[in-house]
Amino acid sequence: MDELEIEVSQYASSSNESELDRVRGIDFDTGIRHIIAPALFGMIVGIIFQQYITPEYSWPSPPQGAILTSILLSPLLYFILVRGEASRWYEYSMGIALPGVIFFVVWFSGWGALFCGGYGALLLWVWISTSWGRYDLPPFRYGVWHAFAVDIGSFSGALLVYSMGL
Repeated sequence: MDELEIEVSQYASSSNESELDRVRGIDFDTGIRHIIAPALFGMIVGIIFQQYITPEYSWPSPPQGAILTSILLSPLLYFILVRGEASRWYEYSMGIALPGVIFFVVWFSGWGALFCGGYGALLLWVWISTSWGRYDLPPFRYGVWHAFAVDIGSFSGALLVYSMGL
């Protein structure tokens, strides 16, 4: 029994520690900052657009409004959520803008918006959240990740308000 314990401890100590430092499990902080917070931001903005702005002006849709808002507030979101080097905020903004423009066009087209902007985005967001959450990423990738969360959150918030009939 002691030999087994010695062998296991020797194996554990000889593992590549830099790889273990680089790859980590999804922790509570990662879940809050990169999954829940951007989705809640999108949900709140989606609710506001669904309730007040879209009925008044018939444009933009709640997901479009949330994407535009997230692009405009991306420097602030970067400092709150990513907490990286101050000089790299523009990379985060570009990361939000790239999928944001695609989502914006998909929601604007009306064709396949529910699938491409809702269901397809949800599948990609789940994949991103389960695979990217283990790594420290550059600001651009965090922006892409957060853009998916904002899109799904805003769509969910708009559906919530619509289903409640408010």
